[in-house]
Amino acid sequence: MSFETLLIEMPAKGVALIRLNRPRQYNALNSTLLTELGTALEHFEDDDAIGAVIITGSEKAFAAGADIAEMVGLNGQEMLEMVEASTGWRAISTFSKPTVCAVSGMALGGGFELALQCDILLAAKGAKFALPEVNLGVIPGAGGTQRVARIVGKSLAMEMVMNGRTMLAEEALQRGIVSRVIDPAEIEAETIQLARELAGRAPLAVRAGKACVNKAINTTLEEGLVFERETFIPLFDTEDAKNMMSAFLNKSK
Repeated sequence: MSFETLLIEMPAKGVALIRLNRPRQYNALNSTLLTELGTALEHFEDDDAIGAVIITGSEKAFAAGADIAEMVGLNGQEMLEMVEASTGWRAISTFSKPTVCAVSGMALGGGFELALQCDILLAAKGAKFALPEVNLGVIPGAGGTQRVARIVGKSLAMEMVMNGRTMLAEEALQRGIVSRVIDPAEIEAETIQLARELAGRAPLAVRAGKACVNKAINTTLEEGLVFERETFIPLFDTEDAKNMMSAFLNKSK
């Protein structure tokens, strides 16, 4: 695949790496990038050889928000139509395979919202996260207010949304936004290693686990427990489970 705003790499067996590639704009998200991201994710969703996807940017910027130049002069209805025409947001929210996001430099506004939609976030030391849309007279519109509040709680979320508060990688780790903070020189290698491990695991179980954790975040405990049981039971009928349990008992691979 060849794209105008993305670079696609296959750094390990079963792993696809999507690199945002608008260096002059610090990978600001425009409609072309989001549409191409949707196309790439839809392709990898259907590709049985791919078990995990990495989304990353450059050393200086994961993504510096939405492309303001593209938004200037649009009214609300026009903005809505542009967002709905860009398939990237929908594709990442429905992607069934694991996604790992590696953030170096800045992840601001829409860039932060994109990172929050990935399953596992890794950050390089010194990476910055913020939702600064208030400085433009608007608010996050791709789930930022909802996802960050669920992770960090009301008070800090209010400060981030209403005052554009910036959070460094080390604090993001403490607040549960990222799972690891890594030396910038090592983040890509560690991300690839993690994605390789995910891609090498039983795919039906991995997808089921992802679906259950996402359900936990977005529903009540009671509804989540029902969903977990409904997802858990059918896995025992899969060849994966039968073969892997037998191999465990026989101490074989």
